[in-house]
Amino acid sequence: MPPHIVITGATGFIGSAIVRELALRGTPTTILLRPDSDTGRLRGIKGFETLHYSDLSDAATADSLRQRKPDVFIHCAWRGVGGRDRNESYQITGNVPAAIHAATLAADAGCAQWIGLGSQAEYGNLNQRINEDAALRPTTLYGKAKLAAGIAALALCEARQISGAWMRVFSTYGPGDAAHWFIPYVIQEFLAGRAPELTNCEQMWDYLYVGDAARAVVALADGRTSGVFNLGSGTARPLKTIIETIKGQTGSDIEPRYGAVAYRPDQVMHLEADISRLHSATGWQPITELDDGIRATVAFEKTRQAA
Repeated sequence: MPPHIVITGATGFIGSAIVRELALRGTPTTILLRPDSDTGRLRGIKGFETLHYSDLSDAATADSLRQRKPDVFIHCAWRGVGGRDRNESYQITGNVPAAIHAATLAADAGCAQWIGLGSQAEYGNLNQRINEDAALRPTTLYGKAKLAAGIAALALCEARQISGAWMRVFSTYGPGDAAHWFIPYVIQEFLAGRAPELTNCEQMWDYLYVGDAARAVVALADGRTSGVFNLGSGTARPLKTIIETIKGQTGSDIEPRYGAVAYRPDQVMHLEADISRLHSATGWQPITELDDGIRATVAFEKTRQAA
């Protein structure tokens, strides 16, 4: 029998892709959902149950979840992933306790494994290919909060004698991403007949298609695997290559305005994940070529513009 999966943050970009992957596999899934959540990304996905909650530390939530006999708890919920929110105080005061409550809830509900989604921001600005043993030098409260949440939650899992895994997510893209993120923005500008305003785009960047990211998380959800794992494509491409791919897929003849936006003072110029540890643990590897992923994303953005 497949494991019964519990997931928070299911209405988010990666969370909803995980729910879709679980539905395709016929995996029993319970979504922990706040009553005011926007469920638009879950539209059309079937085969999951919903458990509404207001506080992950509420004893009633643990009682309700325990009755469902879950095996694995995936914690994707996180407030404030956008650039403007990355130094807000709630990164520490809200998100870190929520991750700890999620790990506690997993143990209280009888799960054998807890999985949390971290971030490459935990490494800071290393400008190199990064493995999990690299220095941890986060430069934002977001990165520091992710690092603190992972350390605390994994320590709690060890104390409660359940498996704990933390996945440091590098950049993802695909249908359903927030409209203001880089790839959707560039697509929207080309589709609207405008020139995207960009930096010089000399960065080498690791982008992973969201469907591949979802498969990786599900592959790790075996009830046994513990540790810290990078989640990326494993390959850094010049950012200009990605932009030119988007330009070709949209059929645009407009030249981007390279250099119209200044680099940030802490701009990362080389972001690349070493994913060998995750591959060794699960056998997972990305399968979506950049052309195919961008094509699917362009099709989604055309639908979004027409709505």
